[in-house]
Amino acid sequence: MKKKLFIITVSLFFSLFLISSFFPCSAQCLAPTNKTYININDINATIKTNGTLFFDEGAGFEVPKGSGKKTLFSASLWLGGLDEQDNLHLAAMRYAQIGNDFWAGPISNGGAAAGSYYDKIWRVTKEEIEYHKAHHGDPYYITPLSLLDWPAHGREMYQESYYLAPFVNVAGSERYEPELGDYPLIRGDEALFFMLNDDCGSHTETQGVPLGVEILCMVYAFNDPDDDLQHTLFISYEIRNKSDNNYKDFHIGFFSDFEIGYGYDDYIGCDTLLNLGYGYNATIIDGDGEIYAYGENPPAQGAMFLNKKMSTFAYFNNGSGATSDPTISYQYYNYMKALWKDQTPFTYGGTGYDLPSDHTKYMFSGDPVTKTGWTELTPYGPESSPNSPNDRRGLLAAGPYMLSAGESVCIDIAFPWAQAEKNNIASVALLKQRANTIQQFYNAQNYEDFCFTMVGIKDNINNHNELIFFPNPSNGHFTVNSKTIIESIELYDVVGKKVFSDTPQVSTPQISTDLPQGLYFYRVVTKDNAIHSGKILVQ
Repeated sequence: MKKKLFIITVSLFFSLFLISSFFPCSAQCLAPTNKTYININDINATIKTNGTLFFDEGAGFEVPKGSGKKTLFSASLWLGGLDEQDNLHLAAMRYAQIGNDFWAGPISNGGAAAGSYYDKIWRVTKEEIEYHKAHHGDPYYITPLSLLDWPAHGREMYQESYYLAPFVNVAGSERYEPELGDYPLIRGDEALFFMLNDDCGSHTETQGVPLGVEILCMVYAFNDPDDDLQHTLFISYEIRNKSDNNYKDFHIGFFSDFEIGYGYDDYIGCDTLLNLGYGYNATIIDGDGEIYAYGENPPAQGAMFLNKKMSTFAYFNNGSGATSDPTISYQYYNYMKALWKDQTPFTYGGTGYDLPSDHTKYMFSGDPVTKTGWTELTPYGPESSPNSPNDRRGLLAAGPYMLSAGESVCIDIAFPWAQAEKNNIASVALLKQRANTIQQFYNAQNYEDFCFTMVGIKDNINNHNELIFFPNPSNGHFTVNSKTIIESIELYDVVGKKVFSDTPQVSTPQISTDLPQGLYFYRVVTKDNAIHSGKILVQ
């Protein structure tokens, strides 16, 4: 098994001193240490509370479950943007062996104790929820601890966000009340929920200036006989800007250290139409007989954006030089903007570094199945010799965005896995088919662009006085009163399915629906591009 070697220099410690002086954090928290596993389908994946996925002193994404063979060494979220004075703020993780940029829990005034309080992962199953929905009113029913313990609300005494873990509000109050029928709002047949923030200490992984964000994370999977779902894991992030900064050129990156069994004989590539980055074995046989190698017909592993366009796909190597792992904040930021560590642009062809060719944002965007375009098999054209395989790391990025103070952005990611019976390249072909199927499946869930389908069940930064639904509750007939022209109105049920839409183009439209009784969420866009969301009740 490969070893990850890191060198910490004197300049790194000097940088840390400058950062801690420039941006005094609310507290110095201990790095979170909790972990668990999600293995409801044919994937056994390590999930940790420190911002890294899968890495557990070695690769931690095992497929098939129980085989001892793994395809991802580590994965993690990268975030970076510029404040109004053009200072870079950044948080990212790779292996947590150098340091830490994320801590457990929401943004809090609770000091270091807050990190310990939230250093856990909450697990809930669809089966538990369905039983609770059917029996919560029974005389001798006992609500499961997993539902009672759901962290729906932050602690007011520490000025934490009021709404944290998403839930379905059956009881009708603002609080989560499972004893009255409320239940966690999850995706999949099993979900793990945890929280991160980057504001509880100096960023010792990247030496970046903190952003002041809190992140709600949900890892989920489906126990479905369908082979595509059996070999795919999902994660959803809601990123909340709790600082006073308005960030421009804000990029979201997702780092994936692909490791197909034996780690040093791998290639990497991307499919821009599928928003997919992937790793695959360079040869038809993986490894040299190691117990953790796949041997014949090695699989391919993907990471893909489900609700965002991939703006960049980068790779870098385990090693040294301009095409290796980033070590300081601007290098992380460069990779998200299609720049190497030395700030030279990615170029098309070869290894993508410093060629007299066109600039590109997508590394190895050709198709190794048909051997067309730029791939590791055809780096200089159809008749060229392949690249030398290595320990490849990949990075999907989306952006740039404007993330203003108080705003949120959400990103959904899937990890499809595929192994064909023919050879390593056939596994790539199957992976792309699977990624397309997974995207269609995701689209059919009507998650839209809402975090965990949490429309109206989270902090609403809009002024409710500027837009009012009345009467509320009603029998399904509403009047909407707005100070400006309403461009669009959408209503969603509690599972995120769109049940009504209209484009009234007036400031006081009337809505008539035949919706059944229940709780619904609205999303209204006005002519000044403001977005309003909230809850309405049909009785």
